[in-house]
Amino acid sequence: MLSFNRISTWEPGFVAAIRRHYTGSRGAPVGKKMAWEIHEDGMLRGWIGLGEPSFKLAPRRLLGLEDARPAPRTVGNFIFRLELPGTTKASGILRKWHLVAERDWADEYGWTIQHWETLIDPSKTASVVCGACYRRAGYRHIGSTTGRSCSRPVGHSHGPRVWRDGTVKEMFYRGPLVRISPDNSAFATPRVAVATNGVAHEQKQEVAP
Repeated sequence: MLSFNRISTWEPGFVAAIRRHYTGSRGAPVGKKMAWEIHEDGMLRGWIGLGEPSFKLAPRRLLGLEDARPAPRTVGNFIFRLELPGTTKASGILRKWHLVAERDWADEYGWTIQHWETLIDPSKTASVVCGACYRRAGYRHIGSTTGRSCSRPVGHSHGPRVWRDGTVKEMFYRGPLVRISPDNSAFATPRVAVATNGVAHEQKQEVAP
């Protein structure tokens, strides 16, 4: 049986999982966030985290968001890490987790999630198809980030952001917005997304030019 155990984002096992991740982050991002342990048949298989979306992502323009900022009620899956095998595939875990995360987020913050985002570095994943488990769980590939990112000084949730060149990542989206052609600046018409798969990854703050 698959289950999700809500934990603090400061829980040592969760922080250690983030630090083992290929992004090399030291902990969960600032802002609103949640974390869960993933259990199956009495075993701890991994961890998953949800938080506020990145400030700006260039691919959002292909969803009709011209300033590249997130739409209201957007969240970002900043880590999904499985370290033990099990019966349920990664895509199945994501589909079941969405229901848990929607409920827990609404209870904690008072609003319902409408848009889900995640970022994947294809050079660091084992899957031949980038984001395969996310695709199967209802996400669509939108486009590539610029590779520019920012962060605040370690240990500070406020203060000036430090900008740097980083890794170009692929953005995946789950929600009602439709991807538009690059030369169409109109806002997309809402629509229910179709489904599609991934590997453990973590989101960092990427920005549009």
